[in-house]
Amino acid sequence: MKTKKLTQRNPENASRRGRKPKEGRPQEILAAAFKEFAANGYAASRVEDVAERGGIAKGTIYLYFKDKEGLFRAVVRSMIRPVFDQLIPFVENFSGSAEALLSELQARHYAHVVKNAKARAILRLLIAEGGKFPQLSDIFYREIIEPGVTALRQVLEKGEASGEFRKTKVKDFPQMLVAPGLLAVMWKLILGARYSLDLDSYMSAHREFVLHSLKKQVNS
Repeated sequence: MKTKKLTQRNPENASRRGRKPKEGRPQEILAAAFKEFAANGYAASRVEDVAERGGIAKGTIYLYFKDKEGLFRAVVRSMIRPVFDQLIPFVENFSGSAEALLSELQARHYAHVVKNAKARAILRLLIAEGGKFPQLSDIFYREIIEPGVTALRQVLEKGEASGEFRKTKVKDFPQMLVAPGLLAVMWKLILGARYSLDLDSYMSAHREFVLHSLKKQVNS
């Protein structure tokens, strides 16, 4: 008579499942996925690793996300995209000056990207693995860079139309307006707390530098 082989259950996983009666909610999956991607990179991360990290059944993840790439796309959106979703309407409906609008966009950029540790982690991952997985860079371009560049170009056009800003070639490359902020991100990623950067003072200097270069010079 053959003896039926019993499969031993992992008590740690069982207890995790027991503590999560609502397992599989998208926000829980995204939180676990972010931690996994940030810790191990895109290439080394697997959907089953995300499931294990979050105490979520692997099959449940596939109820919400088609594959690992779809999961990464959702992580990027959840980290930064809410800031950009209403960006264009905000710029178009802003009733103040172009200078005030540019200052507001800069403040948002620092709050949600430069000072945001999670956003910096995503950027670090893209720098490390974007060359091997160009689809990751494509996601970031579509979700973040493209709407941001469009908004900045609209601000420059608004400033030129109102006479606040002089006409420059910067309108062809609006990325230049946020380049110092990205330098600050790189500083934080590479040098960290060992060589700290006062981001508030840095942002003020960044704003002064940009506005001085854009404003029409008045001859005395």
